[in-house]
Amino acid sequence: MRIAAFGKPLQTAFFQWGWLVVAVLPLAQIGGRALYTVLVSLYALWGLPGLWSRRDRLDRATTGLYLLLLGVALYGLSGSVDPEGGLRVWVQFALQSMTLLLLQVALWESSAQPDRLFAAFALCGTIHLLIMYAQLPYYALGWSGEPFDPSSQLREDNLPFLLMFQLGWLWWRGGRRWRYAAMAAVTVAVLVYVVLSEGRAALLGMSVGLAVFGWVVLGWRLRWVIPVVALIGAIAIAANVGAFQKMASGFANPLDAFTTGRSILWRQALEHPPVRPWLGVGMGNESHMVEMLSFTVGGVPVQVKHLHNFLLDAWYETGILGSGLLVILIATALGRLLWIWQRLTTEDRQRSGVLLAATLALMTSGLLSFSYTSRQLACYLFVCLAGLIAFSGSPANGRTDPGRR
Repeated sequence: MRIAAFGKPLQTAFFQWGWLVVAVLPLAQIGGRALYTVLVSLYALWGLPGLWSRRDRLDRATTGLYLLLLGVALYGLSGSVDPEGGLRVWVQFALQSMTLLLLQVALWESSAQPDRLFAAFALCGTIHLLIMYAQLPYYALGWSGEPFDPSSQLREDNLPFLLMFQLGWLWWRGGRRWRYAAMAAVTVAVLVYVVLSEGRAALLGMSVGLAVFGWVVLGWRLRWVIPVVALIGAIAIAANVGAFQKMASGFANPLDAFTTGRSILWRQALEHPPVRPWLGVGMGNESHMVEMLSFTVGGVPVQVKHLHNFLLDAWYETGILGSGLLVILIATALGRLLWIWQRLTTEDRQRSGVLLAATLALMTSGLLSFSYTSRQLACYLFVCLAGLIAFSGSPANGRTDPGRR
């Protein structure tokens, strides 16, 4: 009785304010993997007990797809090369992706929740950017005791995703006289850091995110959006053309040079598909496929841990079933929003537009960089999907968007 009496206030506290801890997770990454893992685990375990009593707020279709995805991935570990290591990866993925359910429920707690989510991510995104620049002299001036290596020392992966929330907050809260200037300043600050970090995946994700943001949130016409984003990309590449040429040197094929060898990995994976086509090699077991994950550049052997394409990574580890469920889950969230788009108010279209821009920025970067089990996709992508699902409502329950309760 005492445990139950104590648990209810904890559940209430989570869905009132504790759920916003998810916005702190990008900052936790700066503190190291252990800090992030502890925080995201506590977050999931704190919110999970309160889900059952609030299950009516969950969208049935996407929740079913998500649980089926977890089940298929878990079943696929049987017969894998390293089931114990795969189980650890599965648990980490489940804890991070639990944001898909927790955020859906939390956003329906009150009409103020969506704006609190955007504000929290905008604030943490600004702090994140400031910390990144504060650390820059530590590496660039050699204070770390190691030669400056931007591609490995600078951490740009989260910046395009967080930028969308920063721009959204400035658009809504900034004064008419200075909000465009503030938005431009933040965009340039992120762009400069991404260019310095030599992160082409982040640059591409940022470009796509900005295009969607300009089109959906700002209401710009495509004939203006595309040239502006193309100009930003061209300036970024021109400012760091030496680094890009260095990364692409040693490749005979232009596509291999542009992707820095990633396309070689993709071809090798397609030529040597997993032995179990429906279930894959098992979550977390892709790294054991040494021959498929190695290639030679200018006579120098290169070994990587995954395929650097989240869709191919999901296919190889979870097979046709797992990757198919992941794609259907994402498509369902996006398709439902498109279906209800015309019925949303201008304000809710803009809020959905921020989430959509962040979603596509993450997915675009994931096509060239991190895996589906990475923090960016296993956690932050599911945060965005949860928001899109909540804004599109649940036809089964006859709801409208969470901001209009």
